[in-house]
Amino acid sequence: MIVKRFLWLTLMLTTAAALRAEPHYSALFGQSCYLCHAGATGRGMRTLYGSQFFGATYLPFKPVSFELLEKVKPKLSESVSIGADLRTIWMSENTQDNTTEAGLSAPLSTNTGTITQMEGYLYFALQPTDQVLIYYSQGIAQASGRFEAYGQANVLPWHGFVKAGQFQENFGWAFADHTSFVRTGLLADYSGTATATPDAPRYGTGAEVGFHPKFFDVTASFTNASNTFPHARDTQKRWFVRASAQHGIESLGLQFSVGGSWFLAPRKYADPEYFFFGEQLRYEGWGGFGGIGWQGLQDRFGCHGGFGFLTTAVLFEYDRKAWTDPAVLPVARAVTAAYSTTQASVMVQPGVWLTGAYDWLDNGIPGMTDPEAERTTLGAQLFPLPWIEIAPRYRLYSLAGAAARNKQLMEVQAHFFF
Repeated sequence: MIVKRFLWLTLMLTTAAALRAEPHYSALFGQSCYLCHAGATGRGMRTLYGSQFFGATYLPFKPVSFELLEKVKPKLSESVSIGADLRTIWMSENTQDNTTEAGLSAPLSTNTGTITQMEGYLYFALQPTDQVLIYYSQGIAQASGRFEAYGQANVLPWHGFVKAGQFQENFGWAFADHTSFVRTGLLADYSGTATATPDAPRYGTGAEVGFHPKFFDVTASFTNASNTFPHARDTQKRWFVRASAQHGIESLGLQFSVGGSWFLAPRKYADPEYFFFGEQLRYEGWGGFGGIGWQGLQDRFGCHGGFGFLTTAVLFEYDRKAWTDPAVLPVARAVTAAYSTTQASVMVQPGVWLTGAYDWLDNGIPGMTDPEAERTTLGAQLFPLPWIEIAPRYRLYSLAGAAARNKQLMEVQAHFFF
């Protein structure tokens, strides 16, 4: 049983897409994610500022000299840039039997655990003018259809953009941890099985528009669900809307973020296999998110230049999803589930962040044995060298029922990025 769970978890992690983003930096500085990422909604490839400056001077134990930065550049020419994200993970979970209440008394696995290549992405961007971006990313998850390929034109008012192609839809915070419950439950394949193994959201193919007037970010997209192999049948349409605002109190070093998101994903009416008991199968999700950032105590205990001592960011997101569950007999019932994630990061020394997270969900499925689940995470982010991150984590899972109470998981991620 343990081996089977390891293999399944490994499969899901291996097919995880490039969801890597660090929204707590956005919350700290009151800046949109596109400051550090090439795409207008964040994620994926980094800008020249994000890869060469922020990742090399703000994050590591010791900043890189400007002389070295002049030699290491992501720009191949004035118009062509490259980047990368390579992530390897080691995991080990406790050996409890799912039919017992052994819980914390069950030790972590005595074997070497599971090691897998969680992420391996190369990014390519062509920017012939300041207004036009042609973007492509590809990696080990290509078999699942999870890649990005789109064109973006920054031609709308209020620093607006329009893009078309295949991309990740914009919803809530783009948490670095793709296993957070607001992703595994709300967006994972839109299946509603929130306690299932992690599965990154599918990418959509379509169009997106966005605006960035002053303190606000607003995006909206219309897409068709991507598939492993393209085919003519229209399987699913999706609409996404996201709006957020950020503002700060500079004298106190505080930044505040707040926003909301909504999506609708109905199945095509003409597909009979997506029709249950005369009702159309559809998913609808909505929720709010926000954060508080404090830039810490400057020039204290060796912290200077970028982040101050005890720089702190707290992010939260609460979402709900409604769908028709055909498995509930004798007739399909409407189900409304709830998901929440809270994450905190505190910098204690340059290159050393302590992290914590709490996830909770209520699947809302009538008669389900374990309708609620929670997960507590403690860990750290270490940046010993520029463009290198080591992230150890301890996780404790608890379901409402006794069958899977107090499952433990240890993991260590090695992340190389540029």
